[in-house]
Amino acid sequence: MKLQFISEETLADLRNNFEDYKQYYYNRDDDWFNQYFSEPGRVLESKIDFVLPQLNMDKDYAISDRENVKILYESLDHLTESQATQERLWAGLAHLQLRDFAFYRMREDIELKNDKRINTSLFYPYGIKRSLFVHILARLWWVGYMTYDQKNNENPYWLTDFLTERAFSSRSLLHFSNDFTANKTISQGVLKTLYNLQQNGLEIKREHFVEANKHLNVVGGAMILDLLTVDDVEDMITAHLEKQFNLGLKSASFSS
Repeated sequence: MKLQFISEETLADLRNNFEDYKQYYYNRDDDWFNQYFSEPGRVLESKIDFVLPQLNMDKDYAISDRENVKILYESLDHLTESQATQERLWAGLAHLQLRDFAFYRMREDIELKNDKRINTSLFYPYGIKRSLFVHILARLWWVGYMTYDQKNNENPYWLTDFLTERAFSSRSLLHFSNDFTANKTISQGVLKTLYNLQQNGLEIKREHFVEANKHLNVVGGAMILDLLTVDDVEDMITAHLEKQFNLGLKSASFSS
């Protein structure tokens, strides 16, 4: 199977005329969607091979989100970063090949007729960086991509498990909202720090993510962070958080 996406004109039509179309989302009107996308030019087929993933649809999103990060990323780990930023790709998947999952994940928002959240689930109403970690499909792939540790043969998803163990949506958006954590090396260095501190007895909270990002902003004004290794970032953030929160830990290194 080839990966499908939607044309720019179709994307614009769905976004701009949502008020006219929202009843079809509320009612999960597959007949309407099938007819709409059968019109010439609406659906385009890429050259990207695609094995349709069997996504987890557990009633508990905390369970399914965590598993679906791994499932979707493994299904599409051959995407380039450029391809994976495309709104037409993720909006297309949500309306076409992964429509069942989209309606499963939007179930509560559809019941409440939460138009704002339905829009953010399907489209990019914000800037690209924020939208990538809000869209119900894009965020799964990007969290998988950013947290996958290819050096860990035993469990390359250990950082994924840590980030998604609770508050997946808010943690992901909070962590990746910083310009510097858009760099995979820096992102993994921060996550390794927080994981190791947690292993050493610290309960990781929102404030620890926030403080790590603040420090990156300060240091990033004085040095080129892109030149650092994962271990460099880990050492730097560990030292800062230990001082900032007066942790007094003997060691923070458990992951190597």
